[in-house]
Amino acid sequence: MNNKGFVLMETLVVTLFTLFTFSLLYNNAVPLLGKYQELEYFNDLDTTYDLYHIKKFLKNDPSLATIKSSHYKVITCNNGSITNQASCYSLFDFIGIDTLEDEVIFLNPTYKNELKNDNAISSDVRDYLDYININKNIIILQNDNYVSYLEI
Repeated sequence: MNNKGFVLMETLVVTLFTLFTFSLLYNNAVPLLGKYQELEYFNDLDTTYDLYHIKKFLKNDPSLATIKSSHYKVITCNNGSITNQASCYSLFDFIGIDTLEDEVIFLNPTYKNELKNDNAISSDVRDYLDYININKNIIILQNDNYVSYLEI
């Protein structure tokens, strides 16, 4: 019995099997980590709570019917889209919405692609529209680079 190369061959087989296993795990795990990092700014809990307060405010505002009749509308306190401007400014100040940097958008789901093609809308919101699947009217809030939506 000449077994002089058996230990070397066994070591090579175990090493190759271990390398194959770790490379397979690495190739499957790294893209998932990148996907999680990409999505960490979507559906933020604080932003969703802020949207709840905006939704509650809009339901009590007489201009909701006008807003719902549009394809999509950027909601600000000073463009005539809100009737009760004083309360709107107070709410936006309380939530911390800066109308120059942050966006509150009403969207009818039928016109989702129309909103995605609007260059006046931030790229964060346009990227977010690729991520979500909606069937009802929603409001989207982009606040401090976090984006979330709520049905209205």
